[in-house]
Amino acid sequence: MKLIFFKPRNIGFLLRMVKERFLEFLIKKEDLASDVRNYVLENAKKNDPDSVLKTMDEFAKRKRFLMNVGDVKGTLLTNEIKNLGSNLIILELGCFCGYSAILMAKNLGEQGKVISIEISKHYAKIANEIIEFSGLKNKVIIIEGPSEKIIPTLRYRFDLVFIDHWKNLYKRDLQLIEKRGLLKNQSVVFADNVGNLIEALVGKRGKSTDYLEYVRNHKNFQSKNIKTNLEYSNAEDAVEISTYRVKH
Repeated sequence: MKLIFFKPRNIGFLLRMVKERFLEFLIKKEDLASDVRNYVLENAKKNDPDSVLKTMDEFAKRKRFLMNVGDVKGTLLTNEIKNLGSNLIILELGCFCGYSAILMAKNLGEQGKVISIEISKHYAKIANEIIEFSGLKNKVIIIEGPSEKIIPTLRYRFDLVFIDHWKNLYKRDLQLIEKRGLLKNQSVVFADNVGNLIEALVGKRGKSTDYLEYVRNHKNFQSKNIKTNLEYSNAEDAVEISTYRVKH
């Protein structure tokens, strides 16, 4: 598995991660989110979601790495939303600074809504501020807390589920979503960062193998794996897009 580190396309990203780890010793990780917020407020246009996303991409490319879905994989996510329609109800697991919530919400109609679960109180606060600045506060609801406690309380049925928190929680949380009956016929589950490099980098918390085995062998899911690039780099990554079909 570790041989993956020495692939030419991955080396540049790994060197950047070494730099990031060094910076984390000097700066609190929570301050990174605050820096993103400040950068957006200073450089993006208010009530302009595209400007906010572009500014966050710029920050991630020029200043500090951000664990967003990013612009490349963001296009894949946007395409899935457009294929489903406009007035969708979307569930997001892992909000961070609100990038993907903004990306999804800006593609929704007036009745569309993004429900985002974020375990970090600080990240939830920052995300709410950036989302409000983007002009999409009326389309995004952030619920703070652990996903395993929040999912069983949800009452919506979702057209799309975007999973982008700790990879070792993907399978558990999808099973909770199923048990709660939160999927519709033709609901799409979009799982980010399911490439081997993530697991090699962060170990157990980055392991998505059990999730991939689960959805690929599930009688109600039809899955496709798309090879792509890790956010803001040329390093390898993949997303798994699974369509839920109720069989009568």
